[in-house]
This record gives sequence, C-alpha cells and structure tokens, in this order.
Amino acid sequence: EHLISRFNQPFSLDGVAHYSTPSIGVTVFGDNDVHSAEELLKRADMAMYQAKSAGRNTQRFFDPQMQAQVNARAHLESDLRHAIHDGELQVYYQPVMNGHGRLLGAEALVRWRHPGRGLVMPIEFIDLAEQTGLIVDLGTFVMRTACEQLAAWAGNPFTECLTIAVNVSPRQFRNAGFVDEVLSIFDETGADPSKLKLELTENLLLGDVNETVCRMRELKERGVGFSLDDFGVGYSSLAYLKRLPLDQLKIDRSFVNDVLSDVNDAVIVRTILALAHNLELEVVAEGVENAGQVDFLVSNGCERFQGYHFGRPVPIGEFERLHGFASCA
Repeated sequence: EHLISRFNQPFSLDGVAHYSTPSIGVTVFGDNDVHSAEELLKRADMAMYQAKSAGRNTQRFFDPQMQAQVNARAHLESDLRHAIHDGELQVYYQPVMNGHGRLLGAEALVRWRHPGRGLVMPIEFIDLAEQTGLIVDLGTFVMRTACEQLAAWAGNPFTECLTIAVNVSPRQFRNAGFVDEVLSIFDETGADPSKLKLELTENLLLGDVNETVCRMRELKERGVGFSLDDFGVGYSSLAYLKRLPLDQLKIDRSFVNDVLSDVNDAVIVRTILALAHNLELEVVAEGVENAGQVDFLVSNGCERFQGYHFGRPVPIGEFERLHGFASCA
C-alpha cells in the first residue's frame, strides 16, 4: 500500500507531471508446492492481473483458487478444440412463430455434447471461444449446418418458406475471410441465401462501422438478411440503424420478461416497435414465455415471436416432429 501511494504521486518528466495507477501482484513462497522461480513468477503475475481486474491501483495476493480457475479454463479450451474437430457440437433449433402460431423459421443454437460432462450450454463456452479465436471455427460449423438444413427444407413444399437465423460473433464477422466463407458455404450446400438471417450483436458496432457496412452490403447483394440481436441493451444508436442495411430487430428478453408488470419495460417495447415500424424493419420479440406477453406484443404491432411459450431449442429431428410442417402458405 505504501508503494501504491508513492507511485500515485506525480512524476515530473521534462517538466510535465505524469501519473500512474500501479497494479501489484504478490505471492508468498517457502512452502513445498513451488518448485521453480518460473512458477513463482507465474503466480505473482496471476495475482497482478487480478489487481488489474479489480480496477487497478490496488494489490492482490495469489490465491490457489486462481490457479484452479486457470487450470479449469485451460482444460475447457483443450476440450473445446477437440469438440469442434471430433463432432461433439450439435445445432439445436428454436422456432420463430407469428401471433397465430404459424411457424416462420428457426434460430440455430449450438450445444456441446461433452463425453464426460454431458450437455454443456453456450453460456459456459462461448466467451472462451471468442477470447481464444475458436469462435471462428465454431461459427462456421453452425452456419454450414444451418445452410445444409435450409437446402434440405427447400425440397419440401411445406418447409421451403422457412428461414434460419444464425448468430455471428464480432470476432467471426471481422475475420478477413468471413464474406468469402459465407458465399462458399452457399455454393457448397445449395442453400438459398434469402432464407438465411445473420444475427449481429450491438458490440460489433464498436469497431470499424464503415467496414461492417461494407461486408453487410456484400452479403446483402446475395440476398442474405440481417438482424440486430438484443436490441436496446447495448450501444443502440439511431445513427447505426440509419446506416446499417438491416432487415430486423430482436427485442431483448430482459424487456419482454417484465412487460406486463414494469411500466418502463412496456414503454420501451412500444417505442422499439414504433421505431421499427417507421423504419420498415421486422421485429422479433425474444424470451416470450406466456400468452399475456403475446397479447401485449400483438396489440402493439409485434408479429414475430421466439421463446419457451412457442418452443424450446431442440435437435432437428424433434423440431420437425413437433411442428409437423403444416403448410406455410
């Protein structure tokens, strides 16, 4: 703490005052579990990064739990690398319906059938995949699987009108070969690009917006649709809505959950629906769980819904069995 207080004092460099906010990592040694200077420095380094994560300008002591977390993360990363290449990933489909219960399409959602842990949900591995770059291969797998399904549905008059939405992470979208890869998947699978919707998150807009718009337009020319996911909880901007070639907004489930009990959420949902209508954008309400929410949304102009009220994400065989694919006409 004394070191931190001293480093917080301004340093005069060439007559200009400079300030620093040090982060200090500390470890205690002398026990039998540290066998090398390298291991000792690794522990101090981990503690230092904990200090940074705590807001900087502070100190943290090494905790064995840190090492356990690092080890667990390393094991999960290794397992995920094998999962991508060994066929352990699976695509589930959640229905997108209209207010009359007619099936319009589905969202493709990845699941991991771990040989030892069973079903692993995306919340446990998507952030890791994004941080390590594995999200590129993972995203390619989901998109290819979805396009293969679209091609299969195209041969059936009861399913040829269905669309599939696929989430695209910022890292995947910014990958240099993204557009060419998507186009090659269309060519290889025979899928109709107009039946695919790519869902982008708002944090993608923190990057180079001009490049984002350029890539979207390249794919848009081939017929691909775009949806802005989780609208309203990130970096929403009317300027972005004006510039991006979007087709659809998805209202975040956090607003839909309490739309019947929270006046503010109700106002926000009405505002998003009115905005989308004026901009001629489709809207999908996510996280719809009961008929009351459906009635509220329908009465305010929403025509597309996704959530447990209409169906949970399931493997393709169960998806097709549940919906029976009544005519989309």
